[in-house]
Amino acid sequence: MVYDDNYDIASKIISGFNKAVGIGFLVFVLGGGCGSYTNSHEYSNGIRTGMINKISKKGLIWKTYEGQMALEGIVSDGQRMGANVWDFSIDNQARNKENIEELAKKAQEYLESGTQVKVRYREVLWGWPWRGSTDYYIQAVEPVEKK
Repeated sequence: MVYDDNYDIASKIISGFNKAVGIGFLVFVLGGGCGSYTNSHEYSNGIRTGMINKISKKGLIWKTYEGQMALEGIVSDGQRMGANVWDFSIDNQARNKENIEELAKKAQEYLESGTQVKVRYREVLWGWPWRGSTDYYIQAVEPVEKK
């Protein structure tokens, strides 16, 4: 039998290509599974109060509602003082049955009126970019009752 060097090289190239495709497929499947878990797993939920200072619909490929809220702290003399800014998104997939347009409209109204609001939210470990730009998805926004 005659030994053919060209056959040996071609079989190594094909073998290497098959391994690369197999490893790529494995990474894709595991990455997709982990991404799906972190995208749907609720890491935390809660309520934050403050004043909405920005709401917009933006994005190059996926248009999502994004907002910003000035959270308030209380100093020792009881006066309110702006403490920090919190970025949030309105979940484009409405996974918790929220009405996206109504939520955005309410947020815009409270922004324009300068009303202090209470926002209920859910945080996921990592969200897909078509859901929103942040991992904090608001579920409801309502005015804070004056006491």
